[in-house]
This record gives sequence, structure tokens and C-alpha cells, in this order.
Amino acid sequence: MATTAPSLPDPLISWCTTATNLHVRDMVESLASNLDEAGIDRDLRGSIALAVSEALNNITEHAYADRAPGPVTMTVDLLPDRVDVILIDSGRAIPGQDLPPAHLPDSAGPRSTLPEGGFGWFLIHSLCRDLSYTRTSGQNTLSLRFPR
Repeated sequence: MATTAPSLPDPLISWCTTATNLHVRDMVESLASNLDEAGIDRDLRGSIALAVSEALNNITEHAYADRAPGPVTMTVDLLPDRVDVILIDSGRAIPGQDLPPAHLPDSAGPRSTLPEGGFGWFLIHSLCRDLSYTRTSGQNTLSLRFPR
């Protein structure tokens, strides 16, 4: 008797666009709307939208810095125990090709000396159950997993 592999669900969202601030905003709004329609509770929707927004902004601001905006693809899969989000871009690799650590930047001292950045990766790590990054054939793939 032949066995067949279980079929995977169709992605809730599969979207490819140009990595610009306007398109990132549209992607996150569409993501939140689709998660709402799929019955994902408000707190989880907010966590997913916030983490994905931070990641997409990093792609826009850093992967495509000093060059023309390039493509970014977002795929979202709803599974019984989790929501998986995969972001793919063709921009610059993350420095060292390793995810930034999940710690807050030094905030000691007066408010005027606080760093401008560095909080986003802490936030992304905090909101995801699993987070991974690979660079293959000139493409960055960031996978974010959120428990349901």
C-alpha cells in the first residue's frame, strides 16, 4: 500500500512587493486583516503584526539601504498550534549572517544619550517562539514562528 505525504495548507497570505515604507505598511495591514478574518485572537494578531512590521522595516532600512528598493516576499501559514511567517528579500545579508542578539541596548544614563536603534530585534525575539535566518544564493530568509 502506497503512502502519501500529508498535504500542507495553502498559505493564508503569499505576497511579493517592493520593500518601501508604503508597501511595508500595506503588507502589515493586510496581514492583520487576514489574521482577523482567520479568527486569530487580537493579542496574537498584534504580536505577529508588530514583529513582522519590525522585520519588514529592517529589510527596507538595512537590506536595501543605499540602493533601489528590491523585492520582499511574505508567506504566512496557519497551523493548528502556530502561525509561521517567512520573509524573503534579495538585499544585503545581516552582518555576520547571524541574527542580532535578543538583548536590549544599554539604556543607562540620561535620556538624551539613549541609542536610536537596537530595540527592534529584542522585540522580535521576545514575540516569537522560534526565529531563524539563512542566506542562500543572494537571498535572505527570515522565519518567524508564533505559538497559537
